[in-house]
Parts: sequence; structure tokens; C-alpha cells
Amino acid sequence: MKVLFPFVGDSIGGSHQSILELHRELYKNNISSCILVHQKGPLSLFLDDIGVNYDYLPIQNFAGDKPNIFLILYNALAQFNKIYRYVRQNKISIVHGNDLRVNLTWTLPVKLSRASYVWHQRTTMSISVLWRFSNVLADHFVTISEYVHQSLPKNIGKSKKTLVLNPFNIDIFFEQEVSRRHLNNLYDLPKNAILLGYIGRLVEWKNIDFLICCFAEYVKRVGLNAHLIIVGTGSSEYVDTLKQLVYELRINNMVTFAGFSSKPSQAISAFDLMIAPSDKEPFGRTIVEAMIQKTPVIAANGGGHLEIIKHRDTGWLYHHNDIEDFIAQLKEIVNEHEIVESTVQKAYEYASSKYSSTKHVENMINIYNKL
Repeated sequence: MKVLFPFVGDSIGGSHQSILELHRELYKNNISSCILVHQKGPLSLFLDDIGVNYDYLPIQNFAGDKPNIFLILYNALAQFNKIYRYVRQNKISIVHGNDLRVNLTWTLPVKLSRASYVWHQRTTMSISVLWRFSNVLADHFVTISEYVHQSLPKNIGKSKKTLVLNPFNIDIFFEQEVSRRHLNNLYDLPKNAILLGYIGRLVEWKNIDFLICCFAEYVKRVGLNAHLIIVGTGSSEYVDTLKQLVYELRINNMVTFAGFSSKPSQAISAFDLMIAPSDKEPFGRTIVEAMIQKTPVIAANGGGHLEIIKHRDTGWLYHHNDIEDFIAQLKEIVNEHEIVESTVQKAYEYASSKYSSTKHVENMINIYNKL
């Protein structure tokens, strides 16, 4: 068996971290797997930095780059021969796709090469009837949460879809003091401030603008020595919009835009509190990473967050876009140390038992073997 994980390569996020963890675990189980990158950029630089080997198959235009059915078909056919030859020449048994553009570009040549295709759905699918055709192209569908699972087209049978929780290395733990010193040195953060953190992609649906407004209102009311660090990258236009908002709210000296971090768990371990403000998150990988690092979490009450957090038991939930409720939860976290300590410990035990890499790889190997 030889498993291939193809990626566009123009970004890096939770799906890449999950596949890297799976890639490492497959190696331990004597299963051959390979990562492939189509475009040199953020992902290839990251893989070079951490010493992970990968194949390079240059492709510029993908099916799914734009939501135009004719363009999707044209780009899929344009890349057909290149992908078909690669699969046949490298004797690939299973292609495991993790991105819409990859899924739409790879499924047809893989199908005709007689290899199997695993379509890993990491976001909710739209209700368009066109998605019903995905059932013909892919051999098996994997989802990351019940929230995503329920969005799959109804014509995909139960035997052809599996909910598999994302993998996490529960053995990696960073000391908060050491991590905080590291962040302080990198970004010249105020040493005694309460550090609130966001980590993830900087895109509009993540509601980072709401987080910034909440933070501004909180420090204005409470007068607490607090600092917000925003870790992640996005389009220059959107990041500039966020920075302009920070400027208009006059909190420039209280907010740091840190950019990309190759060690998200270490960054999270430095936070006094991690905030997840999107109510449409398919899963919430950073929430589980925070639980493993024993960092308290406050998240919007919606999406995949509801499958991870039990309010005031393993974390805190606030009503989406409700500043008053957000601030009320934040005040409790800052002031009620005994409650926080108990919640963090329960969250750690929950995440460690439910999201281990071992369970994830067992489920994926079962799927691969069936195919």
C-alpha cells in the first residue's frame, strides 16, 4: 500500500498539521506515504524547515479555483494527463485529498488510474445539488466533525463515509513560563500583562474584527493590563483592515500581529487565554491544542466548537456577536482562578483521551485497508 497526500502548497493550516501527524504515524505502522506539493510557497518552506521530504509536481490552475462549472471541467481535463501519469508511474494505491481544489482536480485521473480516492471534507459543504456528483468520483469520504458530516450530500451511503476526529500529539507539552519568555523576546510584549491570544487563518468568517472590538471594550471598562496577540496570516487587504480597526479603537500598543507560527502549540502554551471567535468553525483544531497545553479557552457558541467544549466544564462559550456575554465570560476566567484550574484540568483529560494520534491512525488504516 502506498498513500499519497497532494496539496496545492499556497497556504498552511490545520489540515496540513493533521496530515503531517498522520504521515508520521503511518511510517511507524510500516505504511508507505508521501506528501506532494504543486506550488512552491508557504507549505514547501515549512516542510523544508522541519525536514519533511515531499514530491513536487508543478500545477498552476486547479479545478475549483473559481466557482464556474465550465472552468472547473476545463482545468480538471487540462491537468488530467500529468496527474494520471504520476499516479501510475509511482504505483500509488490511495490518494488522500484534503482540499477542495485538490479533490476536484485529482478525483477523475485517480479513478481512471484504478487507484482509490479518499475525499477528506474539512469544511461544511454547500447545499448545491452539484455536490451529489462527488459520490461518483470519490471512493470514501472522511469528515472531521458531526457538524461537517451532516453537510455531506444525502446520496453518499453510510458505508462510504466516516467521521474521523483529527489527530493530535498529546505527548508534546510546553511550559508556559518558557513559552511566554520566548514570545516576549520575539515581539517585545509587556511582561506582566494578561496575554489573550488568537491563532489561525486571518479570514473574514473567523470574526477577528469582533474579537478586537471585544478586547477594546474590555480593557476600556476594566482598565486591566492586558495584551492581545493575533497569530496567523491572511490576505494583505484583510490584515490591513484589522490593523486599521486597531488604530481606530486606539489600542495599537495593546495588540500585536505576530504573523505565521511554525509551532502553534508553543505559542498557545504562552497564552493566559485563547479565544476562538468564529461560530462557523468546522472543527476547532486550535481549541484541542489549547486543551492539551492546559490553556483556558473561550469560543463562540456555534459550529464544531459545540462538539469540543462543554460550557464551564472544559471551556467557556459565549453567544455569537454578543459583546456583553463575551465580557461576562472573560471576567470570570480572569477572576475565578479555582474554576479555571478545574476546567483546564478537565479539558486536558478530555482532549488527551479523545484526540490521540493513535486512534486517528487506526481509523484511517481501517479505511485504507477496506479500499
